[in-house]
Amino acid sequence: MALLEDLIKDIPDARLRNQIGAEVGQLKAQKKFGLVFEEHLPEIVQLPGLAIKPGARVAKRSDKLAGFFVVKASINGKKVSIVPERGGPEETVAKDDLVVVKRFGEPMYPALIPVDSLTRVPGKPYHTVINADNFHALQLLLYCYESQVDLIYIDPPYNTGARDWKYNNDYVDKTDQYRHSKWLSMMKKRLKLAKRLLKPDGVLIVTIDDNEANHLGILLEDIFPERLKHLITVVINPGGTYKINFARVHEYAYFVCPAGKETIVGIPVLQEELELGSDESDEEDGWEYWKLRRTGAESAHRHQRPKQFYPIFVNEKSMKVVRVGDAVGPTEKFSTKIVGGLTPVYPIDGAGVQRVWRYGRTTMAEKITEELVIAKRASDGAIGLHLRVPKKETKRLKTVWWEGNHSSAGTAGTVLVDSILGKPNSFPFPKSLYVVKDCIAAVCRTRPQALVLDFFAGSGTTLHATAKLNREDGGKRRCILVANNEVDEKTAKRLASDGITEGSPEFAANGICSAVTWPRCKYALAGKRDDGTALSGQYADGTALSDGFPENAAMLDLDFLNPADVQRGEMYEAILPILWLMAGASGELELSKGAAKYHFPKGCPFCILLREDHFSEFSLKLATRPDITHVFLVTDSVEAFYEMSGHVAKGKRCVHLYKSYLDNFKINLESKHAD
Repeated sequence: MALLEDLIKDIPDARLRNQIGAEVGQLKAQKKFGLVFEEHLPEIVQLPGLAIKPGARVAKRSDKLAGFFVVKASINGKKVSIVPERGGPEETVAKDDLVVVKRFGEPMYPALIPVDSLTRVPGKPYHTVINADNFHALQLLLYCYESQVDLIYIDPPYNTGARDWKYNNDYVDKTDQYRHSKWLSMMKKRLKLAKRLLKPDGVLIVTIDDNEANHLGILLEDIFPERLKHLITVVINPGGTYKINFARVHEYAYFVCPAGKETIVGIPVLQEELELGSDESDEEDGWEYWKLRRTGAESAHRHQRPKQFYPIFVNEKSMKVVRVGDAVGPTEKFSTKIVGGLTPVYPIDGAGVQRVWRYGRTTMAEKITEELVIAKRASDGAIGLHLRVPKKETKRLKTVWWEGNHSSAGTAGTVLVDSILGKPNSFPFPKSLYVVKDCIAAVCRTRPQALVLDFFAGSGTTLHATAKLNREDGGKRRCILVANNEVDEKTAKRLASDGITEGSPEFAANGICSAVTWPRCKYALAGKRDDGTALSGQYADGTALSDGFPENAAMLDLDFLNPADVQRGEMYEAILPILWLMAGASGELELSKGAAKYHFPKGCPFCILLREDHFSEFSLKLATRPDITHVFLVTDSVEAFYEMSGHVAKGKRCVHLYKSYLDNFKINLESKHAD
């Protein structure tokens, strides 16, 4: 394009030159630069909770390659007639062999169905594990937590070609020529929604390996152009995994951080481990004393910074630093004579190398006035000058992490998960508990109330790591996991041979979320399995796994509703868990059919007005509950909602039910926000 513009400049006809230039300008505006990949058809999702009725798009459970069909008519209570969506002969099939499907971007109305819970500390907020496709879970979470998440940590499929992930229900492997663009399409949709969940100072962490690291980096630059992107190398297998040409020991973690401010927190260190900016520094009584002379080879010599070579005058009797002298140029001679009882000290090291001070004369004079420049007598009698600064409590994280407990194959990864679940080979390549904890701590160490989200949850390490960090520092961070309930290919074939088909409870019990994610989280927090067997082993700090953690957790399934039923108020019980989640998942979830005038769940910081003619009574009760943060008002009138919300105390969030719910999910979220 640049060459074409240069050639246009050589066109002698001004009119033709301007016309072609204008056309090229339009072409440039339309052309996509940077990462270019095939935009694939929208992903589809199965909605087993929706009824098989005329007009619905469906797929066959027994033949996923048959494509999509439209239900033409209901024959009886058990069968329907269907026709291929793209044309073809009509056929009759059993309803039980069909499942409703929708493409991403079509309006869908989610619900959360409680499945299980663990309560160890009544009143404490719950971590939540949501069994769902993560795209639709992100849409739901946007309704609850837009711009409220402190940290999103994800470990997406690495797209190695090993059939470890699916696109539209088909495994993607090395033979798929579009596997890179399918992966990028999948990630782009989710990252665009995830961006809206982050707080302004929130951070996204994405782990990845060499297969997609470069593509991911450009995608992150495209989606987060205003943010800083840091690529951290993490050694996860010091022994190395054999690959062509090299033995791979590492993977990567992209930290996507707000620009213009520090959001990554250093590692707390013991006094004897403090890094003091110079290995010659000293420390005492809450202060550190840095050598005032610059060290090292870069910009530390007299000829490199001539304005920073000057004398600092010291009263040797009192060892008080008094003032600065004039700068001495690189070729000028300097005097070491005592002037007015003051000894001049120059930035010359023990080997006689002429260096420079840390600061220019003006800044140095300010430091002297503030009594931050200290003179000390060295063992050889020479006067050394030091800058007094508050003692550091942390050291800055580096861009290469090499810790023994970061190994995924060791006791903190595979061995730990197998030990918790009580069976071998329970999950392929789980993350080390400690590398995930260190990632979370890098962002949330100074955020004890942080909200952490992982929408590629896998074995559940992120929730486990959040709980461990909470125990270490007394924090109350809350974690939300999203995990699908895919059954791995080998297990699916085994179940099929036993006559257990997809859609049955027996099949679902073998899915990742049901068989790995939730049990691992529940057992780790409880310190024991459901059968009462105590977990064996210890964490790196010596704490027994059987101690568990003082945390609460709940598992919920994502389902979908008929919007007409919601509008009529018939889905109150299905929507109630969403309101509980929106209000911080605090207090034990208390279900209700919604038949009362209003609902004040016990121990939960939210309430719902179900009949607006009882608002006066409702508001009196609300006045006795200062702990309530969210007020949900059911009314058909926008005017009535605003009038009632105007009487609610400031500081409480008022939400219009069911209007806000229906409005949020009837829009085409994919086309409006994800592209």
